[in-house]
Amino acid sequence: MPLYAYVCPACKSDFELFRSMSQSSKSAACPECEQPAKRVLSVFAAFTSSGSGESAPIAGAGGGCACAAGGACACARG
Repeated sequence: MPLYAYVCPACKSDFELFRSMSQSSKSAACPECEQPAKRVLSVFAAFTSSGSGESAPIAGAGGGCACAAGGACACARG
């Protein structure tokens, strides 16, 4: 099941829920005030260990466009 991010317009609380894709566009009850919360764009960053043991970002990770990293992106399609 996908993980979706939500923000409550009433109390400004943010939270995440595992929901089926069929429920993705439905509002979710805020766990703080129980008001309907709206789904927002979920952004994450991914890291890996380099050969020297240091943490390094994975190219294209972080929710941005991956075109510069050699990935496919909807903005590059015509």
